[in-house]
Amino acid sequence: MVQSVLSHHASGREIDVYVLAGRIELSDRERLADSWRQQGAVAHWLDARDSQFAGVPLWGRMPVTTYYKLAVADLLPPEVSRALWLDCDLILLDDVSRLWDTDLGGHHVLAVQDRVVPCVSSPFGIRNWAELGIEPRAKYFNAGVMVVDVDRWRAERVPQRVIDYLRQHHRDVFFWDQEGLNAVLAGHWGELDERWNCNVTVPGVFERTVAAGRERDGGNDTGSDEWPWVLHYSGNLKPWLYPSRDPRRMRFFEYLDRTPWSGWRPRPTVVGYLVDFYERSGLRGVVYPAEQLGMRLIRALSHRVSGAPGQLA
Repeated sequence: MVQSVLSHHASGREIDVYVLAGRIELSDRERLADSWRQQGAVAHWLDARDSQFAGVPLWGRMPVTTYYKLAVADLLPPEVSRALWLDCDLILLDDVSRLWDTDLGGHHVLAVQDRVVPCVSSPFGIRNWAELGIEPRAKYFNAGVMVVDVDRWRAERVPQRVIDYLRQHHRDVFFWDQEGLNAVLAGHWGELDERWNCNVTVPGVFERTVAAGRERDGGNDTGSDEWPWVLHYSGNLKPWLYPSRDPRRMRFFEYLDRTPWSGWRPRPTVVGYLVDFYERSGLRGVVYPAEQLGMRLIRALSHRVSGAPGQLA
């Protein structure tokens, strides 16, 4: 992700990369920092503590590190008043300065409406929207790409309010920190062009995003497959887990090959071939509703709260 940012950075401004590092080994941190330094970026390692997220809901594959973005207001230096949050499972295909320079317009955060969960009342949205006094058609944003007014988050205790919400409603929460942010910031976020966060793992989303972008640009078609400015590999089918011939997934390795891990690829497996066939055959587009039902089942069976290993709640 960071390599894709640096590869398209054209403004000449220095980039400070603040990494909520989790369990990244010291040797890997040094390799990354050296690589970024050669490209004009300075690495800063921020270590969040899992204990500060005790009592928040988890389910399925997701570790507590998904909540680390809620620590940015506390961990960033006090002089940092504005930040871009970028999930690590995405690549950027345009100059990050364009996103950085977007006017916040007085909002706490700028983000892209989620195409899978478009409204708070949508399936997997906010179950208790009525209790919270939120309009059912209020838009729901994806938290993978955000322009953040860090000063506002600090002044209005946004992270703590999100954590309080998650602890109180943990039995109903589906998409972790993202739901908490939508619940607390309903009516206080501004909308980015959806090309800044295009989900490329859910059937049909990429195509709809490209079509919407072309319509917004007056129907101009450059013939490029780079209409989305961010390709977001959200969901379970990550490029680094399963080999794929999908050109949108293969873009990930273009940037990997510009890092110290150049040439690495996931090992071919029977499961990987089946996943590739499942997607490329169009079968996934037909049975995707069954995947969503499966997610609900997995959540029901594996729901737990952080800080209580193995405990179902």
